Amino acid sequence: MKKRGKNFIGLCPFHQEKTPSFTVSDDKQIYHCFGCGNGGNIFKFLMEFKNISFVEAVEEVAEYLGIKIQYDKGVYEDKQNELEEYYEINILAARYFSDSLLKSNEGEEAREYLKKREIKLQTQRSFGIGYAPYGWGNFLLHARENKADLIKAKSLGLIDINEKGEYYDKFRHRIIFPIFSPNGRVIAFGGRTLEKRDDIAKYLNSTESQIYSKRKSLYGLFQSKEEIRKLDRAILVEGYMDLISLYQAGVKNVVASSGTSLTEEQVQLLSRFTRNIIILFDADPAGQKASLRSIETLLKQNFDVKVITLPRGEDPDSFIIKYGKDKFDELVYSSKNFLEYQTAQFEEEGMFEEPAKATLAIRELVRTLSLVDDELKRNLLLKSISKKFNLREKLVESELISFLNLQNQRPDTRERMTNKNVKLFQNLNTINAASPENPFERELVRLLFSGNEEIIGHIIDRIAPDLYSDPKLRQFAEIAYSGFEEQKYSPAYLIEKINDEELKSYIFKITLVEETISKKWDEISYNGKIVKDSLEYTIATVTNFLISQIEQQIKRNNQIIAESKDERLHLELLTRNKELQEEKKSLINQTNKK
Repeated sequence: MKKRGKNFIGLCPFHQEKTPSFTVSDDKQIYHCFGCGNGGNIFKFLMEFKNISFVEAVEEVAEYLGIKIQYDKGVYEDKQNELEEYYEINILAARYFSDSLLKSNEGEEAREYLKKREIKLQTQRSFGIGYAPYGWGNFLLHARENKADLIKAKSLGLIDINEKGEYYDKFRHRIIFPIFSPNGRVIAFGGRTLEKRDDIAKYLNSTESQIYSKRKSLYGLFQSKEEIRKLDRAILVEGYMDLISLYQAGVKNVVASSGTSLTEEQVQLLSRFTRNIIILFDADPAGQKASLRSIETLLKQNFDVKVITLPRGEDPDSFIIKYGKDKFDELVYSSKNFLEYQTAQFEEEGMFEEPAKATLAIRELVRTLSLVDDELKRNLLLKSISKKFNLREKLVESELISFLNLQNQRPDTRERMTNKNVKLFQNLNTINAASPENPFERELVRLLFSGNEEIIGHIIDRIAPDLYSDPKLRQFAEIAYSGFEEQKYSPAYLIEKINDEELKSYIFKITLVEETISKKWDEISYNGKIVKDSLEYTIATVTNFLISQIEQQIKRNNQIIAESKDERLHLELLTRNKELQEEKKSLINQTNKK
């Protein structure tokens, strides 16, 4: 890695790249890749890089530093032990199902089914495929013989209780597909029935549990993640068999959404490995609709999205078996960008045959385009729309701006007037916290995650968390304030308290990019006079934040005066504006003295 400013920069070990985007902050004890989004502290790095547990990561760091770990029994350990019990029950079930498929006489029908589907024995073993025998108590008996906790087995969805209060097997006469976590632990199961009956669900999945959330899981990611990192591209399919057939044929950078609509949590998980994705769903109407929904979810999280269109009547499983990997690679090579795919769908529906429908279709294309965050890419795609439909670029751009403005409007404007005439320094909360885009609050959050006690203390003493207008920044401020009260304010500690991966990625960008975040800062005459990230710099930033809040409050008051006919309200607001002007003047005078 090479030193650049305060940080170290190098090529990311989690995805292939030519331009270094992996950043490590020595003083803040955090890392983040601005390419794939992976980030965290030393323990997170070891967990991701070596595919080990948190405890193993702590033990490795301790051994490296020569620190002897003392293990205290407590709530955390009890919780970990409980989770381990759930994992052990799932391992017990996975082995039972695997043995039933490979070794039992009852598994013959399942073996024949997989043979017809051309799933090789080696592939069956790689994915842990199994079989749940026909009957109501086969696994239940096995669980009892191995003294498994039946209450926990029920919460995992392996067994259930009937009306008589008796336990019974949930998975019966089904091919079983174990679902693995990214680090290879069995967290759930999916079962495909072998019975041809309309009153039985074709697929049955484990219930949500303490170790499994369907929204946060991607089938096959454990097996495919290294290939996805290597190629910096993932192929998204719908079902278990689609993935398994592609993987067996040599297409190993593939994951499945397990038949559900792609969720934001699944996209966040995938973003740790790549930002490039090719959607490959069935060619039927349901698959096409699922593709369009997935496109929006992916674009919102800055993915580069392409789509493969299969011939009618084909799914990924049938196509790869019929035509082989070479033909499939041709499909990948000719995959369309999301706008081309969406346009083709509208053409097929006849949306461009009359002006009214064409207007709706083009407007929908522009709406989808507005989800692209990269301005350069967005403009290039805009040009392609205007060229394809022979429209003036300015016209299409006008539509795009409308959608962008709509997205930027905050749903909670909180345009409420306060009647409190309390001075700023007596009660900061009298200023409306919904000041639109205060240009200094991102900089304040960056300083709150600086790890400097003096700087953090100065901000906390003067600005309450609810003064931050941006909900994300307000949440970061609350975490920093809470940590400061506990006397734990290192960036690595604070960031680990953030559960949302998208928010984590956002705070990494704020804390690790070495540039002035506030554009307005450059307009103020502090450049060259104040050392950045010093206490003096913090004082100036806090002051300008408060001045900006006052200016926004005055602006809102003037807007209310212009729109209202209530003379009494006019008088109250004019009086309030005068007080706010005095507070602003007082802040400016204090700054000038310094």
